[in-house]
Amino acid sequence: MSAIGRAFSRIWYYISFRFLSATESIERNPQIAGMRFDDVIREKAAAAERIKNAVGDLMANQELLKLKLKDIRTGQGGIRELTDDKEGAFALAGERKNALKGKKATDDQILQDGEFMQLMAAYNDASTTLAEREARASDLGEHIGSLQTSIDQYVVQAQELKREVERLRSERYELVASMELAQQFDQINSVLAGISTAGADERLAELRRVRAEAEGRAKASERIAGVDVTVQRQKLREAARKHVTNNELLRRLGMKRAEAPAAEAPAAVEKTSQPLPEA
Repeated sequence: MSAIGRAFSRIWYYISFRFLSATESIERNPQIAGMRFDDVIREKAAAAERIKNAVGDLMANQELLKLKLKDIRTGQGGIRELTDDKEGAFALAGERKNALKGKKATDDQILQDGEFMQLMAAYNDASTTLAEREARASDLGEHIGSLQTSIDQYVVQAQELKREVERLRSERYELVASMELAQQFDQINSVLAGISTAGADERLAELRRVRAEAEGRAKASERIAGVDVTVQRQKLREAARKHVTNNELLRRLGMKRAEAPAAEAPAAVEKTSQPLPEA
């Protein structure tokens, strides 16, 4: 890898690290966590609303199918009328057969009878149409039953989603509260461990150093300004006052202090004069 490639790699790693660090910091923020929880709650609530609307559409279609089924069963040209038409044709055909039988007509002759043939055609037509209506009614009944099964399942899912939304709302407040409490505990523990006060300790050490320097400069200024000379004079005066007071006390008591032997005078240093050089 070239130097430029390595440089870009370092920059990318640095940016990625800062991004991940920032992301982790954001994720630990209670308010951000609450907002993310709100997003999930809104998605769940929206899903429940969509299911509810879909269930409403299914129920509307189901009602339409029920009306159509009712019309097939009891409406004009429906199963009930066709059944009546079929049974009526059968009854009239039976009466016509008995009348012809009374006249000694054979079965072939009866089948060739015009009125009997009309009744037989009406019976067959009603039977065929009735079978079609009954098949259609059966299909509609199965479809309605299938829709009802789906509706029941979707209603259960929608109810479960609504209950989950309520649970999530409670969990959301508990999560935010627990994260805020955890942050407070972390801050307290950091203070107790000396992590959060490291900067304060450094500032205090700096202030103490500045104070020591200021005191040192003040003492130097006092020496230069003669303050120490005044103090020395006060000490000398105090010593002299005590000496006078002690001598006065001894005098009044008729006592005197033994004189210290005089110190031997230092031997005179003979000066050896060197003769001046002759001019």
